Amino acid sequence: MKQVSERIQRGMDGIGIREKIAFGMVNIGNIPIQTLLNGFLMIFYTDVVGLNPAAIATLFLLARVIDGINDPIMGFVVDHLPRTKMGRFRSYLLFGAVICCANFLLVWFGPLWAPGGKLAVAYISYLILGITFDLMDIPLNSMIPVMTDNDKERNSLSAIKGAAYMSGMMLLNMSFPLILAAASNPTSGYYSLILTGTAIVLVFTIIGVRGIRERIEPVNTEEKYKLKDIIPILTSRPVLVMLFTSLIFFVAMATASGCAMYFYTYVLDNRLDVFSLTSLLSLAGMLPFMILTPFFANRYGKKPIYLISLLIASVIPLIRLISVTNIPLLLGVTILTGMGSGFSMTLINGLQADNVDYVEYTRKQRAEGAIASLNSFVVKAAMGVGGAIPGYILAATGYVPNQAQSDATKAGIIAAVIILPAVLYFIALFIFGFGYNINKTRLAEITQSLRDKRAARVRG
Repeated sequence: MKQVSERIQRGMDGIGIREKIAFGMVNIGNIPIQTLLNGFLMIFYTDVVGLNPAAIATLFLLARVIDGINDPIMGFVVDHLPRTKMGRFRSYLLFGAVICCANFLLVWFGPLWAPGGKLAVAYISYLILGITFDLMDIPLNSMIPVMTDNDKERNSLSAIKGAAYMSGMMLLNMSFPLILAAASNPTSGYYSLILTGTAIVLVFTIIGVRGIRERIEPVNTEEKYKLKDIIPILTSRPVLVMLFTSLIFFVAMATASGCAMYFYTYVLDNRLDVFSLTSLLSLAGMLPFMILTPFFANRYGKKPIYLISLLIASVIPLIRLISVTNIPLLLGVTILTGMGSGFSMTLINGLQADNVDYVEYTRKQRAEGAIASLNSFVVKAAMGVGGAIPGYILAATGYVPNQAQSDATKAGIIAAVIILPAVLYFIALFIFGFGYNINKTRLAEITQSLRDKRAARVRG
C-alpha cells in the first residue's frame, strides 16, 4: 500500500528535466520509420524497384483493412501483458523496437534482394510491418497517461512528444533528400538512408526508455477489461471523435507527404534543395508555437487551441494556388502552416491521455493500450490511405517514372499536395468542433475524481 501511495503522489508531482529529455529521445526513436515510409517508400517502389503505382496503392489500402482488425486486438494484448520490473509498457517498447526494425529493413531491401518476386516480398513484408510496428508504437503511445495524471505535466509531455515528432520529421525530411542527392546512384542512396534511419530508431529508443518512469496505476488493479469490452471502450464519444479527427488529419498530412517528392522532382524540376529548405522553414514556424502550446492549453483548455490549428491547416495552404511554382510564396506559406502544426502536433497526445482518464472515469476500466492502438491505427492508416491516394492519382493521370510528366500528371500531383489535404483538414475541424465533449472544467472534475478513488483504495 505504501508503494501505491507513493506512486499516486508522484503522479501529482512534477517530472524532472532529465526524464523529459529521455521522453523526447524515445519519441524521436519512433520518427524515422514513419517519415521514411510516408515520404519515400512510394517513389522508391516506383522509381528504384520498378513496381506499378496502382499495385502499391492497393497494397497500402489492403494493409489498412487488416490493421482495422489487428490494432485493437494488439492494444488488448499490450494491456494484458504481465508487468515486468520496468513497468507495464517500457520493456515491451524495447522488444518491439528491435523486432520492428528488422521487419522495416525487409520492407525496403527485400524487393531488391528478390527481383523475381519483388511484388510478393513487398506485400508480405509490408503487411507484417502492421503487427511489428504495433509492438513498438502502442507501448510508446501508452506512456503519457502512466507517467503522470497532472494536466500541466501532461501538456508539457505532449508538447515534448509533438516537438520530437515534428522536429524529428522535418530534420529528417531536410537531410534525407540531401543524402539521396549526394549518392552515386539511387540504390546506394537508399541503402544509406534506410540504415541511418534504423540506427536512429534503435539508439534513441534504447537510451530514452532507460530514462522514463511509469507512475499511474489503474484504480481497479485486480480485474482487467475483457476482449468484449474493446468496442464499448473505443466507441466512447471523445475516443471515437478523436479517432476520426486524427485519422482524417493524418491522411491529409500523409497524402501531401506521399506526393511531395514527386512535386519537387517533376513540378519544380528536381528541386530537392527546396524540399530540404521547406522542411527547415516548417520547423522554424512550428517550434515557437510548440513552446507556447502548454501555456495556451493550461489557460484555455486543449479543445479551442486544437480547433485553431485545424483552421490554419485548412485555409493557409490554399494560398499556394496563386502560383504553385513560385518558390518564395511556397516558403512563406510553409512557415505559416508550420505555426498551426506546432499547435496540433503538441496537443494530440495530451488529448489521447485525457481520453484514457475519461474511459476509466465512465467505465471503471483502464485501457491505455487499447486507446493507444487507435493512434497506431491512425498512423498506419494515414500511411496507407495517404500513400494510396497519390498512387492512384499518378496511375490515373499517366505517370511515367524518370521522365518529364504531362500537364495532367502535374495537375494530379498539385491536387494531392495542396487541394485535397486542405479539404480533409476542414472536415476534421468540423468533426472535432462539434463532437469532442471534454473541456477544461470537465477534465479537472475527472482527474480529481480518479485521484480520490486511488487514495480511497490505498486507505481501504
